[in-house]
Amino acid sequence: MNKRICKTLFIDLDDTIWDFRANSMWSLRQVYGEFSLGRVFTRYEQFQSLYMEANHELWEAYHHNRVTKDFLIVERFARPFRQVGSALSGDMDFIMQLNHRYLDVLAGQNRLVPGAVDLLDYLTGKGYPLYILSNGFSEVQSRKLHSGGIDRYFKRLILSDEIGITKPDRRLFDYALQVVGADAVDTLIVGDNYDADILGAMHAGWRAIYFNRDKLPVTGEQPDYVVTELAEIKQIL
Repeated sequence: MNKRICKTLFIDLDDTIWDFRANSMWSLRQVYGEFSLGRVFTRYEQFQSLYMEANHELWEAYHHNRVTKDFLIVERFARPFRQVGSALSGDMDFIMQLNHRYLDVLAGQNRLVPGAVDLLDYLTGKGYPLYILSNGFSEVQSRKLHSGGIDRYFKRLILSDEIGITKPDRRLFDYALQVVGADAVDTLIVGDNYDADILGAMHAGWRAIYFNRDKLPVTGEQPDYVVTELAEIKQIL
């Protein structure tokens, strides 16, 4: 398109440009070995499956303020141990050590979603001011940008941790506009989470590009744009 459809551009971080899935899988396997979790679980895949199920459910609840960050951090690791009948589920020192190490390993990973650097180069060349808007934790998100070698592209990292309000709550989107001095009508977000990123942005008056990487059916409100690969965004912006 020749006509610029926005003046300010926000991008979600995890699984939009920084490959959380791949980085998380590697990090989970690392801590599985370091903490000798083979003594608890029959195999790594069992631990991974139980963790991922718990983590997904808890993050969905966290997005809507049904659980706290502190509860999420503990429960996503405690639940897999509880489900296999291990007393380690109640050992908070152990659970927190596991969480701390996982986040430390995770934040140092550098795998990006295919096409991320090419897109960021393109958007920077077009003169778009780029910002990150993320529900991720403050203790790791800036490190992820640095580890992935993409921190230089962004003017500001804005996190839900800053105000204790998560996407899709409109107040976080309004806060982001206030921080960067932008207007909703001139702002667009690229995100992979239909609920948190896309519906949240649309209800705040922003435009949105839904990065539907898994080609999921969209049964609710239709986003302004839908892409399945990051490269397609260059045809929009």
